[in-house]
Amino acid sequence: MNDFAAVGDFDDMTDGRNPLFLFSTMKKITAILLALAAFVGVNVHAQKFTGLALTPPMGWNSWNKFAGNINEQLIRETADAMATNGMRDAGYIYIVVDDCWEAMNRDKLGNIVADPKKFPSGMKALGDYLHAKGFKFGIHNCAGTKTCAGFPGGRGHEFQDALTYASWGVDFLKYDWCEHGTANAEETYKTMRDGLATAGRPIVFSLCEWGDNKPWLWATNVGHLWRTTGDIYNCFDCIFDHGSWKDFGVLQILDKQDGLREFAGPGHWNDPDMLEVGNGMPVNEERAHFSMWCMLAAPLIAGNDMKTMSAETREILTNPEAIAVNQDKLGVQGFKYSAKDGVETWFKPLTDGDWAMCVLNRNKEAKKISFDWKNKNVTDSFAKRDANFSTTTYSLRDLWAKKEIGTTKETLAAEIPGHDALMLRLKNSSAVSATPESRQIIRIKAGVDTPFTDAEGNVWQADHGFVGGDTEHRDVNLPIANTKNPALYRTERYGMTAFSLPLANGKYTVKLRFAETYEELNTPGTRVFTYNVAGHEFKDFDVFVKSGGLAHAYVESVNVDITGGKLDITFTANVENPVINGIEIIPLP
Repeated sequence: MNDFAAVGDFDDMTDGRNPLFLFSTMKKITAILLALAAFVGVNVHAQKFTGLALTPPMGWNSWNKFAGNINEQLIRETADAMATNGMRDAGYIYIVVDDCWEAMNRDKLGNIVADPKKFPSGMKALGDYLHAKGFKFGIHNCAGTKTCAGFPGGRGHEFQDALTYASWGVDFLKYDWCEHGTANAEETYKTMRDGLATAGRPIVFSLCEWGDNKPWLWATNVGHLWRTTGDIYNCFDCIFDHGSWKDFGVLQILDKQDGLREFAGPGHWNDPDMLEVGNGMPVNEERAHFSMWCMLAAPLIAGNDMKTMSAETREILTNPEAIAVNQDKLGVQGFKYSAKDGVETWFKPLTDGDWAMCVLNRNKEAKKISFDWKNKNVTDSFAKRDANFSTTTYSLRDLWAKKEIGTTKETLAAEIPGHDALMLRLKNSSAVSATPESRQIIRIKAGVDTPFTDAEGNVWQADHGFVGGDTEHRDVNLPIANTKNPALYRTERYGMTAFSLPLANGKYTVKLRFAETYEELNTPGTRVFTYNVAGHEFKDFDVFVKSGGLAHAYVESVNVDITGGKLDITFTANVENPVINGIEIIPLP
């Protein structure tokens, strides 16, 4: 299929959904949808899609390593590598094709099209391939008349391009700021936001405006993340001056984040640019770079060669404990607590009363540090959190050494190599196991944004706690076998990679509710995935087989012992995306 042949699939193609509309050209789609919007009174100046990027997006982008040397083979091979090397399972689900994918000119109808030599199968086919691998499809274009590499930009084609991207199954749009002339940044990006809203497909909108017009002041309702600086450079402490513009090293970009933390949070993130981990810096500098991006609650967008990366690079990028700091549901950007002699101490409040701490050594030589907890007052007025070291004891875990190193009862003493970082998680040791009587049953219904009361009078909380994926609503009258609560199984979340919920320590029964309701997946083996509930693995789980057929309810129960203050569940796609309808957490004696 040619890229300009419009297939109007505005649902998530990761679940293999069939196209809803078929029009001959994108101009016809534009006219029809705008007419429909006017007919039903839809405000064309809509808000961005909510419920997306509730934690900083994680993925891979082609630019830092490959620049314009891209093609569909490279992107597919990258997806293949990430599906097997631990990157996808660590949470890197967006694969973003950056500049130079386009043909040099639009087609006769004004549609943006892919370079037929680089992407002979077209972008729709590429998106389908990524979705089938369990990834989300990202693409790049520009708010100006041309992209930074001279290809067609989106200026004047925003609504038309949004419909094209939706028809391709795009999930993430990085929108650059080259060749913008005298355009107003806020209004220009709002136009593309409105185009995406009109197209109707939930797409994460990434504003690559370089911070020139302070997007943190106006972009919360426009996009899901915005660049705060110019481009990053593969260097820890340097500036690459091009004359009319500059690239910045890790430390230079870090310094430019001062004063911005109050603007970041779930669904709206400061973006200090992509990662350079794996592109040539020494491992100590890469470790410090990654540590600080985690502390900043920055998007984690890798930019190295996935096919050839070293074990050391993979160890950094997939460190689950460092990633957990970045992806913490509290969604608070860290702050610099102190700086002396080139050594900075940073803190980041986390859920469950925990904290992350990072000591960054900006010097080339090693530095010894001593931190006497009882004499330190660590307070975050923005997040309304106080560490209270004088009254609260925290256990200390070194996230890179992956071991416990003591508590806050003793002074922290360490030597940090040059251009490196010590990263700790401070676990609130005051948390104790609660009695079953003091713990309430927790019920979460996937796919809804308001509480739900089932046929037995039980109240289910709205969808929350999931990492990634999307939601789907089935027909309100769809019959579901094997249950007294069919409505519970008529909404779902699919494509998620994890679920995490703060939970008092103790024993629980966790009930996971499933039903295969997508009529195209109506035979054994058409949806198979693996999930892990607090260390209990359910491998090669087939919803259709377990439930006994299409639209049949199935409940999986597992007893768990929570000791770390939260329940963690991971999901890994084998064939098609994981899907779930609800989670019930019942305290045990």
